[in-house]
Amino acid sequence: MSAPATPRQLRLRENQLFLVLAILVGVLAGLSAVLFSVSIEQVSRRLFGLAPSRARLFLIPPMVSVATGILLAKVFPDARGSGVPQTESAYHLAGGQIPARVPIGKFITGVLCIGSGHSMGREGPSVQIGAGLASTIGRWLQVPPQRVRELVPVGAAGALAAAFNTPVAAVLFALEEIIGDMNASLIGSTVVASVASVIVERSILGNEPLFHVPPYRLVHPAELIAYAGLGICGGFVSLLFSKGLLAARRLFRSLPAGSRILQPAIGGLIIGGLLIVSPAVMGVGYEYVDQALNGGLLLKTMLLLCFLKLGATIVSYASGNAGGIFAPSLYIGAMAGGAAGMLVHRFAPFSTADPGAYALVGMGTLFAGIIRAPMTSVFMIFEITQDYQILVPLMVANMLSFVISRRFQAVPLYHALLHQDGIHLPSPATQASPAARTARDLMRTDLVYLDPQMPLNLAIQGITDRRGAYVVGARDQFIAAVTREQLERWHVSAPNDQLGSLVKELPSIHVHPDHPLDIVVDRLSQSEGVLPVVSRTDAHRVEGIVTPDSILVGRDRQRGLGDRVRE
Repeated sequence: MSAPATPRQLRLRENQLFLVLAILVGVLAGLSAVLFSVSIEQVSRRLFGLAPSRARLFLIPPMVSVATGILLAKVFPDARGSGVPQTESAYHLAGGQIPARVPIGKFITGVLCIGSGHSMGREGPSVQIGAGLASTIGRWLQVPPQRVRELVPVGAAGALAAAFNTPVAAVLFALEEIIGDMNASLIGSTVVASVASVIVERSILGNEPLFHVPPYRLVHPAELIAYAGLGICGGFVSLLFSKGLLAARRLFRSLPAGSRILQPAIGGLIIGGLLIVSPAVMGVGYEYVDQALNGGLLLKTMLLLCFLKLGATIVSYASGNAGGIFAPSLYIGAMAGGAAGMLVHRFAPFSTADPGAYALVGMGTLFAGIIRAPMTSVFMIFEITQDYQILVPLMVANMLSFVISRRFQAVPLYHALLHQDGIHLPSPATQASPAARTARDLMRTDLVYLDPQMPLNLAIQGITDRRGAYVVGARDQFIAAVTREQLERWHVSAPNDQLGSLVKELPSIHVHPDHPLDIVVDRLSQSEGVLPVVSRTDAHRVEGIVTPDSILVGRDRQRGLGDRVRE
């Protein structure tokens, strides 16, 4: 009779099984990415043909967007946008739980939106499709919840590796963007999934590179100054794109809720008008990136395409269509870099590389500034070129673009998009250790709600609870948290004002349930004695409030639990 397995042996078996599962996920994610790409091309070809008329260019985007608007509003509401922010949210806040309808919906709506001419990319949707497949497979096989969560970046890396044919960059993207930790223990699984996915992709589509890049070399050391200038320009173009996208999306979100079903069609109408001006901004547009890399476009053409693509992508994304910003950032970067390269080549007092080299560096520069994944950017361009000589100018330009973008917009674009949806992801600096006390342990949940429409004098008269801290609004419509001292102070000067108008000027200091004690105490000291605890998935949902008294009660409760454990 054999001896029972030791815990170490059980962990080893579990890790081996997870590795096999990672290979399976990589294969399926690769297949999904290939099928997604091929489907987009087929739909685009059937809708537009080889030489589309002006009428077809103008009418197809809004007409198809009517159908996708219905699907996105009524059937697949989680399929809007890129898919990368939603994948991050699922990994960090939902335990990796992605409903099976999400990858299905993303596939259908993504094919229709991108195939009908919207200026969006296929990589972001591929990430969400791969992550959704991985989550669904994990739940179907009944693997432990923690393993289901870990499958999400594995599936994301596999899908991106096949969509862009860059396995190393896909692994780095999963670590840098999805997980947010370059030292994550999942690096082995993501590598295995990426390799399996790329093998599938190359077996089906062949080992053809995504772009045909001519040999590169640094002709003169002074060129690094030109690349530094390109990095600075790329940083400001990245800011223009990011801030424009957020502002346009904010505008669409401010429209009446009933218009949500028609917003994709509004975007489609604008895109139709842009396609009449230049069909080159249609869809993914990698064929024009390839031309820029090989010196096949004029200076005026690249400048025009740079800003038309920027505007078209903002409209397509902000109006609620399904598609990513990965490919557009590379497109805009190639055009901006190629245009800069032509100017340098024409006016520099020293010998320079061909404009295609600047287009290549521009791709990485815009990616680093918009997506905020500089390591992914460097290795992605290296995998495209297979040339170490590109690394030095690329790192110079990327660093400057990244620094400028971060300096003038502190929140990365993907996270800012989530903030507009009321979702706040935890950062590494704010995550508590498993044994640490958090806001959830310290908050009071027996809340007293005050109607924001009520005059202040009536609100004070109606308060029977004497604990001194209250919530203005409702549980799912949180406005502010106030103390009785604040209410009495306001009552002296504005007794008849509505409570909602008085609390509107209060600073929006808050914490989330998983914030550790030191952050809770620090932010409580900045408030006036009451600190709201709001949900990470809905900033308007209040989970509790923290006061000095509740911290003391939480400390005593923790101490009592410790005493009972020792007994």
